[in-house]
Amino acid sequence: MGRFNFVKRCFNCGSILQCERKDQDGYIDEPLFSKNEEVPLFCNKCWDQQRYNFSPKSPSVSKDYLSMLLDAQASDALIVYLVDLFSFESSFAPEVNSILDGLNIIVIGNKRDLLPYYINEDLLKEYVAHRFRVAKINVSSSDVILSSLSSSCNVEKIASLIEKRRKKHDVYIIGSVGAGKTLLLSSFLRSFKNKSLHPIQSKEYGKTNIKVMQIPLDSTSYMYDTPGISINNSLLSILSFDQIKNVYPDSKIKVRRTFLSKNESLFLGGLVKIELLGGEKTLVYLSFSPKLKIDKKAKKKNEKTDYFFAAIEKGVLEPTLNVYNGPSSFDCFDLEIKEEGLRDIGVEGLGFITFEGKNQTFRIYVPKGVALYQTRTKLVK
Repeated sequence: MGRFNFVKRCFNCGSILQCERKDQDGYIDEPLFSKNEEVPLFCNKCWDQQRYNFSPKSPSVSKDYLSMLLDAQASDALIVYLVDLFSFESSFAPEVNSILDGLNIIVIGNKRDLLPYYINEDLLKEYVAHRFRVAKINVSSSDVILSSLSSSCNVEKIASLIEKRRKKHDVYIIGSVGAGKTLLLSSFLRSFKNKSLHPIQSKEYGKTNIKVMQIPLDSTSYMYDTPGISINNSLLSILSFDQIKNVYPDSKIKVRRTFLSKNESLFLGGLVKIELLGGEKTLVYLSFSPKLKIDKKAKKKNEKTDYFFAAIEKGVLEPTLNVYNGPSSFDCFDLEIKEEGLRDIGVEGLGFITFEGKNQTFRIYVPKGVALYQTRTKLVK
């Protein structure tokens, strides 16, 4: 008589689990697949996406976008890469980086006007170049231009460098959503001097579904304004427009400071909790929008309920997530600081804290999918 055998499926996506083909849906490592324990199982893809005990995720890009960049690579084009100096550390997509590495690249660090005046310009350029090299894109500080793009920005210096570096080749302008590409193009078009050549707007690129603005630079080469790379790992991607106005600075930030002792936490609105789990009392510099309310609270002995989540449920902490389903709406990471010297811990799209590294351990709660980073500081005191 025939017998029904239970088929193991991914608890998240429902794919039938298998351990033979990594490139097929439902792939799971064989030791996990063979376990007889009755526990929920996740295919490797869902495990990575959910990031259980994994590091914060990178932004994603479409196949069409990658195809466009491969064309740029094949034609030895100049890449003009815009970044938002206030928050760009987790905006790199590994698939994009692998294509760009080795190409002719100019980096424009935009929104310099948001950062404190005392930051050393040369050190800031080196910081930006360092973050690109960490992302495996070979950039030096001499490839970096700091700017504060606005509707009235004069881009003659940038335009002159582009013309010098492109060597009659095409130019591709890339960057994350909100980095400032539109303002750069608007300023560039105002200085557009070739009256016999007219910009072409919203043209589909090649065989892709991507629409670009195509600007002729001469009779054989063009500047392409590409769509912004998704910032789906940024806090800004999950907030409403009104909430963003309260968490993203619209003028130069004024750095706040406070001390954190063991078991004390910082509440960044109802969006992020940063707790000092271990280490000595630490002076922390807070680089966030002046409109963002920051609270500090010490954990009481034998406290059973996490006040952060209880306060969110009561509506005490604002802003918070539009859809809150309890603590499971947040990822939790423990970060042990082993490096000495000034360090940053940042939340993509929100800002960063700066402190002296002295073997501290921090526990950080962020909304699911929002990226964290830690690095040597961009601030110089």
